[in-house]
Amino acid sequence: MSWGLLLNSLALVVPVALAAVVVGWFVALFIASSRGRVRWAALAGAIVSLALPPFLVVNTWLGLLGNVGVLKSWLLLDIYSHGGAAWVLTLMLWPLPCLMCLGAIKRLTAEMLDAEPGLCGWPLVRSLLVPMTLPAALQSGLIVFALAFNNIAVPAILQVKVFPAQFWVQFSTSYNFALAWQYGWVLAALPLGLLLLLRGREVAWPWESSGVPGEVLHDRLGQALPGTVTAVAGLFIGLSVLLPLGHLIFDTRTWTDISDAVRAGKQAIWNSFWYSAATATLVSALGLAAVRWTGLRLAWLLFFLPGVLLGVVLIFLLNRPGLGWLYGGPGIVLLAFGLRYFALGWEGMRLAKASLDTDLQTLADLAGLPWWQRWRHLFLPQAGPALAATWYVVYLLCLWDTETLVLVVPPGGETLALRVFNLLHYGHHAQVNALCLILLLLAVLPLAAWAVFGLFKKKPAHD
Repeated sequence: MSWGLLLNSLALVVPVALAAVVVGWFVALFIASSRGRVRWAALAGAIVSLALPPFLVVNTWLGLLGNVGVLKSWLLLDIYSHGGAAWVLTLMLWPLPCLMCLGAIKRLTAEMLDAEPGLCGWPLVRSLLVPMTLPAALQSGLIVFALAFNNIAVPAILQVKVFPAQFWVQFSTSYNFALAWQYGWVLAALPLGLLLLLRGREVAWPWESSGVPGEVLHDRLGQALPGTVTAVAGLFIGLSVLLPLGHLIFDTRTWTDISDAVRAGKQAIWNSFWYSAATATLVSALGLAAVRWTGLRLAWLLFFLPGVLLGVVLIFLLNRPGLGWLYGGPGIVLLAFGLRYFALGWEGMRLAKASLDTDLQTLADLAGLPWWQRWRHLFLPQAGPALAATWYVVYLLCLWDTETLVLVVPPGGETLALRVFNLLHYGHHAQVNALCLILLLLAVLPLAAWAVFGLFKKKPAHD
């Protein structure tokens, strides 16, 4: 393994981080300066873009610009390149800076604008909005840098040699632990450095404050700037959400191949669902139980650690006599997913508990309510949405995950994500579309179940 691969990786992820922050900032400004349905549609577009399976985005651009892509003869662009991989990663990751910068912009108050009534357009951006959003932009840029660096699926599919992907290939062919430790420290140093840089820094999210009305900010942006942010937002929401979904839905092979995909992948479908649901439930429950242990913030190291390195560590620790019951079965999957995503469950439960009304908690303490009554009458009514959101985010991440499982997947434990990852290497685009549609159906299954439950709960009882 050459150290030049590290420079190759940096040459890929630095432009991705910069581009994602710039695009995310413009889209955040568009959302903050919009109102009504336009604002909610753009915000939904950013969230859906962040939640889409990465394979769907890759497969879309392979279908457009791949070796037999429909636009290959019209556009002389090579998707199998650094530029192609950077483009796909940017389309996948810009919503994270968008949400974080939107949270910072929404801290803008009417008093700040009234202090300088004549400050409009680019001077407003330069003097007020950029300084206000700069911490969020830097934080999100670091996070995007780490996520892009750790991603092996996109570079591997697009045949771009990067450090983590070559680390995975070399270890999977030799199982040389000495070599793994020799180069693995580089992969571990990145998330550790990220945690040190972000230590103690507050993250602003858009739901924490209402901000100034969209029409007020829109008027203060002047005439030229709203057109720019609208064009950037429309372009990237269209390319990140509408294009992949349209490519999936309007490709006739998706619908003709879906029945064969279901028959051939029944076990993978079931594995994907129950691994994801069980992990989301497990980390949410453990996060709630350990919500007071502030030292568990170090678990973010495992989240930002490359999944392949976590797999190497688990193989080294568990591939031993007497541990076959864990290493050779679904337990290794739940353990790997649980370690990788525990930080999200813990952080989500911490924020949920912080949102509880302290007066009601004091009243519950004075009344001596047992834990189950606290759960039913205090925690669920106030923190139920945050609990459900945390569970669902972990569920989605497990559903799309390949890096964590690619080395430790047990016999018969293949998931749909791993099957798609393997098929994309051989150009089976129609089958990939069908499997991506199944993945999306699994993604909306909890939402559909929740909606049905809500309908039954609201249904009035008949006398």
